Amino acid sequence: MSAFPNWQTYAVPQRRPGSGCIPTGYEILLRAAKITDIDYDTFQDDFDLDKDRGPDDPPQNNFVSVANAIKLRYPTVQFQRVVFPPGHGVDKLRFIEEHIAVQQPVLISLSLLPFGQRGWHIMPVVDSTQNEFTLLEHMDADGRKFLMNLSKSQLVRIHDDYEGGDDVAYLDY
Repeated sequence: MSAFPNWQTYAVPQRRPGSGCIPTGYEILLRAAKITDIDYDTFQDDFDLDKDRGPDDPPQNNFVSVANAIKLRYPTVQFQRVVFPPGHGVDKLRFIEEHIAVQQPVLISLSLLPFGQRGWHIMPVVDSTQNEFTLLEHMDADGRKFLMNLSKSQLVRIHDDYEGGDDVAYLDY
């Protein structure tokens, strides 16, 4: 089943790989919803709260802080975040499946520790089979799309066994 019909049309390059996955993901969801009152030319610059962060500054980007910044400028735009505590990976999986079944795109947070990296990454689910999700890891400036195939059982295991990556966000409209 297509979890996110025509996602290729709405994918945009992530301008800052080190900090901009949330603004990029939110931009993709807004484009897919065909929200037209948004300045997409500056969207990632306007809403990457970490773009000027120094090495000793704490990170500012998260699903809530970026959504709140967007809402200040665009009051009709409402993103929702759902948190799944450790041990509730099956609930996270069920939530994602319920949303993509009605073709409502979601952004998932996924811990990168099992992949030998630090932190986590925010990615839209762009396709789904019975056993696997396809995630848009990122798109580069040349339009090349980098995808990650992740089994549903691996999603649950990563959620339950690793710190971070405990939430999902979607556009509420």
